[in-house]
Amino acid sequence: MWDWDPASDLVSVSARWADLAGHDGRSIAREAWFERVHPDDVAALRRLLSEVHTGQRERGEEAVRQRLPDGSWRRMVCSATRATDGAFVGGSLSDETELRSVRSRLQEEILTDPLTGLPRRELFLDRLNLALDRFALRGGLPVCVLYVDLDRFHKVNDSLGSVAGDGVLAQLAHRMEAPLRLGDTLARLEGDKFVFLFDGVRGQREALRLAKEIDRALSAPVRVEDVEIYATAAIGAALSRPDSTGEGLLRESTAAMHRVKEGEGVGFALFDPALNDRERDRMLLEANLYQAIERNEFLLHYQPVVSFETGRLSSFEALLRWRHPERGMVSPDQFIPIAEENGLILRIGEWVLDEACRQMKDWQNRIPASADISVAVNLSARQFEEPALVERIAECLERSALQSRSLKLEMTESVVMARTQENAGVLQELRDLGVRLLIDDFGTGYSSLSSLHSFPLDSLKIDRSFVNRMEFEDDKAEIVNTILSLAGTLGMDVVAEGVETAAQLSMLRELGCQHGQGWLFSKAVDHEAASSWIEAGPRW
Repeated sequence: MWDWDPASDLVSVSARWADLAGHDGRSIAREAWFERVHPDDVAALRRLLSEVHTGQRERGEEAVRQRLPDGSWRRMVCSATRATDGAFVGGSLSDETELRSVRSRLQEEILTDPLTGLPRRELFLDRLNLALDRFALRGGLPVCVLYVDLDRFHKVNDSLGSVAGDGVLAQLAHRMEAPLRLGDTLARLEGDKFVFLFDGVRGQREALRLAKEIDRALSAPVRVEDVEIYATAAIGAALSRPDSTGEGLLRESTAAMHRVKEGEGVGFALFDPALNDRERDRMLLEANLYQAIERNEFLLHYQPVVSFETGRLSSFEALLRWRHPERGMVSPDQFIPIAEENGLILRIGEWVLDEACRQMKDWQNRIPASADISVAVNLSARQFEEPALVERIAECLERSALQSRSLKLEMTESVVMARTQENAGVLQELRDLGVRLLIDDFGTGYSSLSSLHSFPLDSLKIDRSFVNRMEFEDDKAEIVNTILSLAGTLGMDVVAEGVETAAQLSMLRELGCQHGQGWLFSKAVDHEAASSWIEAGPRW
């Protein structure tokens, strides 16, 4: 750092300035400074100080060569700024070699992902726009963007830690470079999201081939900490048109990826222009979803579960509803997948637990008939994978003062069976809390019936697809009978979902099913109508 006083023509300098200039004091005459500057650069330095001093410029900088103590020349960047009162001019002297190195490192960090060494979004878009410019000018083969979203990768970080997760990502990124040709680019956008630029592909068929090649590269297990990790991905593709832009093509590939997510979560989809409106609507819905909790827009409805033995209400299933200020009631099918993907399901799920427990405790305080009634809450896959799940549920019960026996937790069989050993431990901890555990939509997942004995479960809920058809299809009735027999052997009771006709009710009673839920009894109702259900006597 330095300050020049035009009145005395002395320059006060910092110790670092003195070292760079080979000066042994803390002030130096301006002309003595100029003597250390290369003769070809003195005029530029004089002009800089003069223009800043006289107010022609508020600030400025010049690159000059300055002699070091060993007699060699080093390029310096001299910056100058005029003091507010105009009495002084101050500035800094920087070693340009170091400055260039720092700027280069900063530029590299901005444009390149340090974990994988891949380009980041800015560099990717720069290359994509150049490729699109060439395509627009010369025609030829279209540019293809493939957006790759690794499926549920957060499980690796949750289970093994972020260091192990970073190691897996680095290995997968290296594998995904295999399909790259000269001129192609693979970039890491954020987290577990990657994007490819293929500069020239022969239409949809080649885009599909490249997506399959990427999928194959990901399919082999990655070994970390003696654990084999299997990666799957949702891949969206978009092909350029003459009017395409880089941002637009990236949005289109993202929209195609979301189309995959809305299906089975893995696979490949090509962008369809009709997706533009859907993706725009989806993005708007996602933005509204973040505000829904704060604005108190969520509410719960309660669907009765009836005991076939007594004909009375035995429990409720709490079902989430969203009363949007402009759209009205939004179907859970529209917003739950979005919340699952962006992680907001954890906050929403905690709200559902709190509200269901609070409401159940309120009924117990006001209505004596509710003493033996419980409320069931669905746990999503993301919630079930949360390391602090058991602790959160315990805190929820404590906040509401609800006894644990009055709470049931429902999970699909695919969620329960996903990590057999780990999940058995989580379920046992939940059972130790005193809550009851149910498998929802049983019969539609991939579990073997014999594996159920490994889990501390209380109930099975037979999926509605079997119940709806059991009147007309013997094989569906036989499946229901098999599930009932298995549950009886394992000491579990059974709830039949989707009961809609008296004939179905009669068949289920005859087969020995204990409970039923469906429109024959009631749709999901608000808390006031649910109160009436509690107070009513036998209905069925």
